Amino acid sequence: MPSHAVVVGYVSVQPFEKCRAMPKSRVESFSDCVIAFAITLLILDIHLEDTRASIDNAGMIQALLALAPRFSIYVISFLICTVAWVSHHELIHDVDCVDSRLLWLNNLYLMWIAFLPFPTGLLGHHPDQPVAVAVYGAVCAITCLCSFVLRWYASFGGRLMKKEIAETKLRRDLRVSLYSCLLYAAGMAAGFFFPWLGLFFYAAIPASYAIGELVRRKRHVTAR
Repeated sequence: MPSHAVVVGYVSVQPFEKCRAMPKSRVESFSDCVIAFAITLLILDIHLEDTRASIDNAGMIQALLALAPRFSIYVISFLICTVAWVSHHELIHDVDCVDSRLLWLNNLYLMWIAFLPFPTGLLGHHPDQPVAVAVYGAVCAITCLCSFVLRWYASFGGRLMKKEIAETKLRRDLRVSLYSCLLYAAGMAAGFFFPWLGLFFYAAIPASYAIGELVRRKRHVTAR
C-alpha cells in the first residue's frame, strides 16, 4: 500500500488527485476547433462592395483592388492565428495532465482568439484609422498575455508539465510569449500615432516568430 494512502477501516482512501481525469487530448481538440473557427471567420469580411451584374472589367479590377487592405489584414490575422495554434499545440504536447485552473485559463485564451475576427474586420475597413489600429493591437496583446499566463501556470504555477522537460526550456518559451505580448503593446502604442508603423509591427511579429522557430529547429536537427 502506498505510504501516502489513508486507511479508514479496511478501505484505502487515496488523497485528492491534483489533475482531473479529463485527457489532455480533449483540451487540444476543443482548442483546435475554436482556433479553426476563428480563422474561418476572418475571410467572411472580404467581399465585393459593388456586385452589379453589369459591372465592366475596369470596374471589377477597381473593386478587387479596393479589397487589398482587407486582404492584407486577413493575411496578418491568419499568421497570428497560425502562430497561436502552433504555440498552443506545443504547450499541450508538453503538458503532462490538466486541472480545472488550466481549463479555465485555456478557455479565457480561446475567448480572445475567437474575438480576433472583429478587430480584423474593423482594421480592414479602416486601415488608416489610429483607433482601429490600436484596437487591433490591444486585442492581440491581451491574447498574448492570456497565452503567457496559461503557459506560466502550466509550467510553474500548477507544475503540470512533463518532468523530463528542462526548466531552461520552460523559461525560454515563457520569455518568448512575454516578448510577443510586449511587442504587440508597442505596436498598439505606435499605431495610435503612426498607423503604418503599427501595421508593420503586427505583420513582423508572427513572421519573426515563424522564422525564429524554423532556425531553431534547423539548429536542433543539425546538432543531432
